[in-house]
Amino acid sequence: MKKFILRSGFLVIVGLSGLAVHAQTDKRVTDIRAKVAEINKGASKLTKTKKTVMGISTEGAEATLFHKGKDLKKIVAKIYGETFNALTEFYFSGGDLIFAYDKINHYDTQIGLKQPVKVVRVEETRSYFDGGKMFKLLNGAKTTAPGTDDFAQKEKENQQIVKGILEPENNP
Repeated sequence: MKKFILRSGFLVIVGLSGLAVHAQTDKRVTDIRAKVAEINKGASKLTKTKKTVMGISTEGAEATLFHKGKDLKKIVAKIYGETFNALTEFYFSGGDLIFAYDKINHYDTQIGLKQPVKVVRVEETRSYFDGGKMFKLLNGAKTTAPGTDDFAQKEKENQQIVKGILEPENNP
């Protein structure tokens, strides 16, 4: 009986620890969502800069940067490829990337081969960052686990796009 009580107590502690970790993640996500909502609410008061961006896509990209003073708050990038177009939004707090939202429209063929191209699939992803590292990735309603190749690839992709937009030599 004593062993049963000890095991049960241990399982309860482990279970509560798991809930605490889950609550911490939810708190970070909730905080990021609040910051994103605040940035979007005040977007009309931010200074906007538009630029053409080279090197992040085969068919080109356009980015709009939103600043409050010298602080970058948001980037909206329209990215064009041979088989897709995408709208990607990046949000920043204290100079750090905190959130990325992608909406990618996949075509039925390459542009130029068939007119008009038809969107056959829409993919939406949400990437959450803390301290420069991605901690949560949602592809639609599906969560991609940290440590997987897909997770690492998306984190790297987000960072490369931001870097490509912000590097002066890539921007005419």
